[in-house]
Amino acid sequence: MALTNDLLQELKDRLQVTWSDQSTDRQLTAMLNRGQAYMNELCGTEFTFEEGSPERELLMERCRYDWNNALSDFEDNFQKELSRLILKVALDEYEVEVATNATGTST
Repeated sequence: MALTNDLLQELKDRLQVTWSDQSTDRQLTAMLNRGQAYMNELCGTEFTFEEGSPERELLMERCRYDWNNALSDFEDNFQKELSRLILKVALDEYEVEVATNATGTST
């Protein structure tokens, strides 16, 4: 999982972390890494977490819940959004499979 500085900076901005120290950066980086692993495993894919993507938005929200020690509430509060993302990934994979079968090639 690639953690880019823009993800870390976006998270710091959202959490209103205006200070910069190694301990806080390590903690936030760990949250981002855990969140990326969670999202990838939940959906069975490897997301790129591009700016403006629904998976990036959910990653930021999960980290916000983690920062506020409320991670146990994340799935309940974002059930619709998570279900929508899982369904989108499944449909995208299905479309690729159908297109592959239609052209007679296999992966």
